[in-house]
Amino acid sequence: MADKQMLTENIIKQLSEYGPNLVEGVEEVVGELRGERVSDTDELFTLVIQGINWEIEVFNNCEDTIVSVSDAIDKGRMAAAVGRLGKVLAEKDDIKIAACLEVDFLPFVRSMNEISRKLVTA
Repeated sequence: MADKQMLTENIIKQLSEYGPNLVEGVEEVVGELRGERVSDTDELFTLVIQGINWEIEVFNNCEDTIVSVSDAIDKGRMAAAVGRLGKVLAEKDDIKIAACLEVDFLPFVRSMNEISRKLVTA
């Protein structure tokens, strides 16, 4: 059990270091998708999606620890958000993708950032 606790602590520490960068990346890609595209917007979008996926995996694997600090993450909402993202990606509509990221995922990554900071300083 100590090994799992140590792994969880290490992952939460990594999350606390990575979280601010992901928040910034999501905000940046949302702006670019809303009409300020640059040459690497697609690459940034891919990195943001990979980061969000990683944070979802962290949540799924460290859920007990995370919910002990906050109930800000709703698994049902996250599942619905993932489904909505899949739909808007299929439509290839940058404005809808940006809205989905901003409404559904930005609050999640901000919450994960806040929670990880609390856990690291606890």
